[in-house]
Amino acid sequence: MSRIIRRIALKLAALPGVLKQRQLRQLLKIAGSIFFALVVVIYALQVRAQTTSSSSVCALPPAGSIVKNPPEIRNPDATNPANFTVVNISPNQNCYVANGNLQAPTLRLSPGKANLVLRLTNQLPGQAKGTQDQNCQRQYPGGMAPPNSTNLHFHGLSISSKCHQDEVVRTVVEPKQTFQYNVSIPQGEPPGLYWYHPHVHMQSQTQVLSGLTGAIIIEGIGKYNKQAAQLPERVFVLRDTQLLKYFDYQQPVTDISINSVPIRYKGGGIYDPPAIIQMKPNEQQFWRVANTAADTFFDLQVQYNSIAQPLQLVSMDGVPINADSQLLNQTKSVYHILLPPAGRAEFIIKGPQASVTDAKFLTLKYNTGAQNYNNPQRTIARIQMQAASSASPSNPELSVDLTKVSGDRFSGVNQNQSVKQRKLYFSQTAANVQPEQYYITVEPNKPKVYDPNFKTPDITVQEGTTEDWIVENRSLVIHTFHIHQIHFLVLNSSDASEIGMMRDTINVPIWNGKPNTPFPSVKLRMDFRGVQNGASIAGTFVYHCHILEHEDKGMMASIQVKSK
Repeated sequence: MSRIIRRIALKLAALPGVLKQRQLRQLLKIAGSIFFALVVVIYALQVRAQTTSSSSVCALPPAGSIVKNPPEIRNPDATNPANFTVVNISPNQNCYVANGNLQAPTLRLSPGKANLVLRLTNQLPGQAKGTQDQNCQRQYPGGMAPPNSTNLHFHGLSISSKCHQDEVVRTVVEPKQTFQYNVSIPQGEPPGLYWYHPHVHMQSQTQVLSGLTGAIIIEGIGKYNKQAAQLPERVFVLRDTQLLKYFDYQQPVTDISINSVPIRYKGGGIYDPPAIIQMKPNEQQFWRVANTAADTFFDLQVQYNSIAQPLQLVSMDGVPINADSQLLNQTKSVYHILLPPAGRAEFIIKGPQASVTDAKFLTLKYNTGAQNYNNPQRTIARIQMQAASSASPSNPELSVDLTKVSGDRFSGVNQNQSVKQRKLYFSQTAANVQPEQYYITVEPNKPKVYDPNFKTPDITVQEGTTEDWIVENRSLVIHTFHIHQIHFLVLNSSDASEIGMMRDTINVPIWNGKPNTPFPSVKLRMDFRGVQNGASIAGTFVYHCHILEHEDKGMMASIQVKSK
């Protein structure tokens, strides 16, 4: 290249002045065109290299694969941040790539850990309409952010809803933008399983269906259950995704996966081969299972030779069942666990005996009440027995310093005097009314869809208090109540097994539609005492149905917690 440039320069020097200027202008035009073309080629090669790299990191395991725990990042901070990039792999698959080579890692965090750092870069298709709003104040006409905008919600954690923490109302990361989260975990955060996912209104369902979810573990379960901490640990992230085509009337509403191993519907009642979970004969393991699906219910059961097996329940929705008692190692024996979208369960399981010929982990059929929302029984994984000499999964909880774990964020809530009782209800437009809209309403207000540009919150409460809420379902389909930043104590439910538990997500049963019959409901004690337990939750956040199709179609509302 340098030899060519010298030749051209010598020829130009020999030309008369006028011709020299004319030739120079032409040469500059040619050089500019070549330079522009080179920039385009280099950019295209970089994009292709990034896409190729992301595709290899995010490649789905084949159906029937052995299930492995997700990769992990522990306590990312300013020195070693978690750098998350959101990338598009195919029309129906997006992916979190962390630190260049980890797909949707589990974030393993210590209670009391301050200034955790996660940088989120949005590389989904499209271009930003402006510069990144670092103050979480941007509003959009009609409330609709640009396509492929994203953000993060740290589901279940009692952390601040302020900007750069767990703020989802105004935090929008448009394509090609980067946003930094700085999160501090309260000292009293219960040790258990939580999760992260996007929460941009009207885009949540699509992005969660595309695979954008991952687990969070707050360390220290040994504070409440030493046995669980000593056992091999399995982390299972259940997801759902859109079916690629219509097959027949038997098809489920979505396909499912476990740690990205797909279990797809093939038509005619046939599915992919189930995934494989390996265990030694009679081995006990500690399973942490998160339903990170957008719309799918998982009613979990383990069967050996078609006989349901007892599961020793340790925690629900991140809170140990003995978090408010003095009974160490307390468990509850159950034979199935219903996880609505966003629900989590942690339990001890005993592996099959050598004589068992058919061991499987499955989800039972569940009636959502909705037409075309078939939730059939499906085998998620077969439990394959290993040799007794084979290696077991690790038990990272053994290295946790339990003197730094309190987990008392919700202690005493059952003895607290509530300052107010409210009634909320789910409803929706009639089946023949378009557009289809869903509502969550506080009596005596009239139903309305969620407005992302709201000026006045639907509910205002005082930090340091508790309230009792009755949540009714006045529709013919199932709804799932969830509120950000806090948990609630279940005071009353048609499912007696839920009463007395701390939850952040709960089903509200289907109404039968008959006149003069009571609406199904749950009664919940809402715990807004955050500041008394080392974590201020003052701010504005949301509550909604966690069936994300319903949320995106308006079934969400806002609440402001005023600082004490």
